[in-house]
Amino acid sequence: MSGRRVQRYPLALRLLHWLLALLLTLQIALGFAAEHAPTPALSEALFPLHFRLGMLILCLTLLRLALRLWLPVPGADDATPWRGWIRSGVHGLLYGLALLLPVSGHVIWVWMGADRTLFAGVQVPALFVPPADETGRALAWYVHVYGAWALSALAGLHVAAAVSRQIRHGDRFIVRRMGFGALPGKAADGGPARCTGAGAASQVGE
Repeated sequence: MSGRRVQRYPLALRLLHWLLALLLTLQIALGFAAEHAPTPALSEALFPLHFRLGMLILCLTLLRLALRLWLPVPGADDATPWRGWIRSGVHGLLYGLALLLPVSGHVIWVWMGADRTLFAGVQVPALFVPPADETGRALAWYVHVYGAWALSALAGLHVAAAVSRQIRHGDRFIVRRMGFGALPGKAADGGPARCTGAGAASQVGE
């Protein structure tokens, strides 16, 4: 990974960040709706969608993790080391859960003997033959359900921390790191913005 210092995550990472945020929100809602559907028919219709979306999320998360390790990203700008440790820990757990949930869901799906077709006849490989003892299936179910709650809680903490930091510093932190408009201090075409008067005051860097 390049050591070049940048103000903003690369476009590919930003697009994947917001796409995964949307898909994970939809996936958790879909799983809850399928689990608590008022009729068995509706539940049977929603669970295959839940499985297919989970496989898509797994692929996109692996792609984003690979790009995150390869592309230059902004450095830490925390005032104290412990905040950086907490942030890194939360990010690591978010990645871990975003991978663990589809994997545990796949285990459950294979154990059920359900159709693993994604689209156009493409099937997800089973990777294992379920034994007669269903202890593993029960364990995967607990991991899947409680992992979804943990992911929801961590995502809420992640959002709250980003919003709190932006409010405290007043430096458009979210826009600078994960937005799509022009960076503060730069024109829309990427060139330097023209500042006059009080606007010519020095800007705080990352």
